[in-house]
Amino acid sequence: MTTSPVLRPAPARSRLRPIGSVAGALALLAGILLIWPPTSSMSDLRVYFAAARGFVDGQNIYEVHHQYPGMLLGFTYPPFAAILLAPLAVGQEFAKLLLTLVSGISLLAIGSMIARALRPQWSKDRLMLAGLVCAAAGLLLEPVSATFGMGQVNLLLMALLMADLLGHTPRRFRGVLVGVATGIKLTPGIFIVFLLVTRRFREAAIASATTAATILLGYLVMPGPTVAFWTRYIFDPSRPGPAQYISNQSLRGAITRITRNSDLTGLLWLLAAAVTAVAGLAVAKRLHGLGRPLDALVVTGFAGLLVSPISWSNHWVWALPATAVVWSWATSAYRLGSGGRVFAAAWTVVFALGLPWMAPWADDKEYHHTFLQALVGNSYTLAGIALLAVAWFTTAKPPVVR
Repeated sequence: MTTSPVLRPAPARSRLRPIGSVAGALALLAGILLIWPPTSSMSDLRVYFAAARGFVDGQNIYEVHHQYPGMLLGFTYPPFAAILLAPLAVGQEFAKLLLTLVSGISLLAIGSMIARALRPQWSKDRLMLAGLVCAAAGLLLEPVSATFGMGQVNLLLMALLMADLLGHTPRRFRGVLVGVATGIKLTPGIFIVFLLVTRRFREAAIASATTAATILLGYLVMPGPTVAFWTRYIFDPSRPGPAQYISNQSLRGAITRITRNSDLTGLLWLLAAAVTAVAGLAVAKRLHGLGRPLDALVVTGFAGLLVSPISWSNHWVWALPATAVVWSWATSAYRLGSGGRVFAAAWTVVFALGLPWMAPWADDKEYHHTFLQALVGNSYTLAGIALLAVAWFTTAKPPVVR
């Protein structure tokens, strides 16, 4: 006669761990809402609200901002984005609450994906805790806090890209979220190029087809604004704001400030952007081939930020996974030595302090920086270039075997 195995209840500690992680996530969301309540100004969200309201009311989403006092800048995304943002038209306070919650959930997802990418061997409970810590730590970085403060969609876009490109979506649908993100804001299109250079042709084709579908949907729903966007508004350099403004930490912004927008500015930017794009994607391809997918995404993200004409400081949310990555380099056997920890510490300080804002800015003060002020005022740009260089160094020699 056989005896049935005795079923023993799981230890109380193991049962409580998931509950603790869920409680921690809810506490983080509650803290975010306390810091950025629906009564906050959230200047960029006002632009989203105006576009959503214009779409619902059948108005031109690219001109409707003139109806709102004090709103100097208009909507700069494709019509597809306005369609997705339509729920925000319910009301500004509702819009702020909804987008803050979506960004908070995105931040939690990003933290979890960072932990899983860097420590895949850890247990599920440990990964949940590490992801929560990463998400909470992200709030200390200026691009992340600025995204919440301005009511931006940057964290949502990054979560979509990471989920797709790190393999958290069903295989047959991979590429769809990259296409959706590109359809919302265009700049994620560099990840389609990343898919091509890493020979993931099926995913690149799906991403491209999805992007095309978002353009077609925009045209079917709003034919006039769609034609106007792709033929006029996308080429208007004044719509996003002045390139020299300190918040623009792209190569174009830095070169514009340094050259005081001379006749050579455009040519210098095109050359610098071309070199950076090729070098960044080459490094990302190498990292992907070495089985370091998060490193590859971070490098691609920063290459995109550098080559984009406008990369406001709140766009640099890739600093969150990048900070985790540079510390993983500093504490791993990548032949960086003590210099790796110095670089990681300096990197963290730059983005935690929001260093560019410590240089004189506004009213064209950016054109009159001293050498030291220029270093501070372009520190995100310099940090991005340094990241590409150090990433290449970590691939140049095999890790030290210990």
